[in-house]
Amino acid sequence: MRNNLLIVIPSRLNAKRLKQKPLLKIGNKTLIELVYENVRKIKNYKILVATDSSKILNTCKKNKIPCIITNKKHKTGSDRVAEVSKKRRFKWILNLQGDEPLINIKDIRKLITKTLLYERQKKEFVVSTLYVKKKFKENNKNEVKLLINHKNEVLLFSRKKILSNQRKNEFLKHVGIYLYKSEFLRIFSKLKMSISEKKNNLEQLRILDNGYKILSFEASQDTVGVDTRADLKKVKKILL
Repeated sequence: MRNNLLIVIPSRLNAKRLKQKPLLKIGNKTLIELVYENVRKIKNYKILVATDSSKILNTCKKNKIPCIITNKKHKTGSDRVAEVSKKRRFKWILNLQGDEPLINIKDIRKLITKTLLYERQKKEFVVSTLYVKKKFKENNKNEVKLLINHKNEVLLFSRKKILSNQRKNEFLKHVGIYLYKSEFLRIFSKLKMSISEKKNNLEQLRILDNGYKILSFEASQDTVGVDTRADLKKVKKILL
């Protein structure tokens, strides 16, 4: 598996909600450095940053982080990772969002192990991901919700309020990581953005809308993705 899996960190310079996000500093390190240093703890897997920016490329080179330039026209991280899948021949591509410096390494290992187990059982799926159970307080559109069936297949992703357990007032929060079958990424890159994907700004809906299956497994720990200035302050409090 070690020679069949590549970890790709897609990193776009100008996110709509937080400009030049990957280069914002937490302490004396940029966000992209922190994400890379965290995922390196998995060990034995090759890691690659895929970016649209010469600024990010130069920052990575300066810090000895493997990085390549990809097309500036990509609308989503998965489209950027799909480009990498065509250039680097691996069976599996782990797409770790470039704004997730706190994701639990044990949960990443769990995702890999569970996914391989399901594949051996010849389950039909093209990508797997993670979720964590949370109590619902108020609707945060930056927290993507999902629903799954008893087979761990995702039925729906949404930014709206969707409770998985009404009695316990719980919802399933999506954790921003995907383990793709590389051969599917080449198909994904040719699929048109679906209406619901555009409406919700969720690339994973393109997969479901085209009839492909996504698996999701429960993570042991929540994470804080950096989407806004408020998120950046939360991460700073945790890390500094």
